[in-house]
Amino acid sequence: IERLLFHLAAVAPPLKAMAARKISDPKPPSFEEEVNELMQPGIIPKLWGKPSAKVMDDPYSRETVCAEVERDGRALAHAGPPLKKDKELVLKAVQKDGSALMFASEELQRDKDVVLAAVACDGLVLSLAKDLIGDKEVALVAVAQNGMALRHCAEHLRDDQDVCLVAVQQNGRALRHASEQQQNNKEVVDAALENCTQALPYAGPELKKEWEEILTGRWKDEGWHLERRQAGQILSQIKT
Repeated sequence: IERLLFHLAAVAPPLKAMAARKISDPKPPSFEEEVNELMQPGIIPKLWGKPSAKVMDDPYSRETVCAEVERDGRALAHAGPPLKKDKELVLKAVQKDGSALMFASEELQRDKDVVLAAVACDGLVLSLAKDLIGDKEVALVAVAQNGMALRHCAEHLRDDQDVCLVAVQQNGRALRHASEQQQNNKEVVDAALENCTQALPYAGPELKKEWEEILTGRWKDEGWHLERRQAGQILSQIKT
């Protein structure tokens, strides 16, 4: 039962967040995109990952918990409540596995130092730091680690060129989560498309048309030298 509860506790937050986005997002992600996000490191712990027996046996021993979180940050899940408020210990946990942030006390989930350490390890855990999604410094660290973390940033940061540029340079498909203004920003769109042609559907109308011509030209010039799968992806984006 303990092991089942361990996995449910880890899976529930991202699934809950996904459901909320599906309802509110005017352009909800495809099933494939949602699965890809959930499969990112840290968001869903590996189901064969065993809960720490040592921590479960002695959840209030700082020495035991400290040793275990250095091995597996998620061992924080079984630590006693006082240790989940221990900043030094929690920092060690999130530096090992960013998703351990979900097991920290509410106070430390709002602590900037802890959140910065967590998103540097796994950008997508920004979704757990609700009080800091509007902090530009935190956002830049998160999207640098995983561009798709842009979707968890506050609205004004999804309209920030600096944040959007870092995000699309890490993952071009993050363009879908940028504001309409940034989707029409040539510098941002160019960076996204150079990184990943699958970002094409999210570019503004004029830039999309411009890039369709660029990609068509590349196909004609280099098509025979591209792998079949890559060439197919380029053509499918142009037809979108």
